Amino acid sequence: MNPMSWLIITTSIMLSTTMITSTTHWLMTWVCLEINTLSMIPIISKPNHPRATEAATKYYLTQTMASTAMLFAATTNALNTSNWDTHLTTEPMATTIITMALMMKMAAAPFHLWLPDVSQGTTTMTALTILTWQKIAPLMIMLTTHNKINTTLVLTSAVLSIMVGGLGSLNQTQLRKLMAFSSIAHTGWIMATITTTPNISTLTFTIYTMTTIPTFLLINFTTSTTIKDLGIMWTNSPYIMTALSMTMLSMGGLPPLSGFMPKWLILNNLTSLNMIAEATLMAMASLLSLYVYMRLVYMSSMTLPPHTTLMSLKWRTPNKKHHMTTSMLTTMTALILPLSPNM
Repeated sequence: MNPMSWLIITTSIMLSTTMITSTTHWLMTWVCLEINTLSMIPIISKPNHPRATEAATKYYLTQTMASTAMLFAATTNALNTSNWDTHLTTEPMATTIITMALMMKMAAAPFHLWLPDVSQGTTTMTALTILTWQKIAPLMIMLTTHNKINTTLVLTSAVLSIMVGGLGSLNQTQLRKLMAFSSIAHTGWIMATITTTPNISTLTFTIYTMTTIPTFLLINFTTSTTIKDLGIMWTNSPYIMTALSMTMLSMGGLPPLSGFMPKWLILNNLTSLNMIAEATLMAMASLLSLYVYMRLVYMSSMTLPPHTTLMSLKWRTPNKKHHMTTSMLTTMTALILPLSPNM
């Protein structure tokens, strides 16, 4: 891609997301979302492959449909209240439509079907951008209007997202699709407390981003595409295997690691609000995702690929340089849990 085109596209994505965090007008919010969507299309279709073109088309149609529904709801609210401010949206039907549109943009169940296909059809780093950075804009809009959102709708979608994310990843062998279902499950955890305690939702998204980035960087570093590709990781580099195993266990939410913190806070918050049934369902559904992460850890660190007894192990890293970001984020993914009382 032309360097100037690449600069314009990346700048548009970053500026549109940043402007959404500061704007208070629905029309400006819609414009920023459209700029964000249009800037992502050439990045998704950059591999110039039929699967990439299909992924770009699905992404464009889904995001445009959600933006159109949000603009329609905001216009309806303005007609009834003479008000375009995002934090003063009071029309119940308008807030419901806007919430569902934002759920579609974040790929929360039952509007999640586009995310696995889009993630599988594009490159690893583009999938990382879709699963992390592209969730910031709709999440910020939901945080702005959190006190007007229907709590029952959001909680239902949150529980459904965790269940769909766990069940959908059980029979996946493609890593990008598996991480897409993992993103759907984590989106459910993010949305669980967005109406009652937005600070916990922000922390959950931060921890999710911190664990997802090193996972994708390591997958990209080893050029792995399927689960069986992780089987040779131990023979190539024990350091990469250790880092990926720790990150996967943290994403599963095991207690010694940082990924346990947001789930602990969310379940504690729900039980304190007497939402025992929702908290129990979410905790039980998260076991499905934990099984998937344990399967990945088993494939990467507890098995060896078929080889003869005379074959020597390649205890060396690939002929590439490690990124400092991967090491730092992996360390934070594993060791940030003791800081939870200060958060």
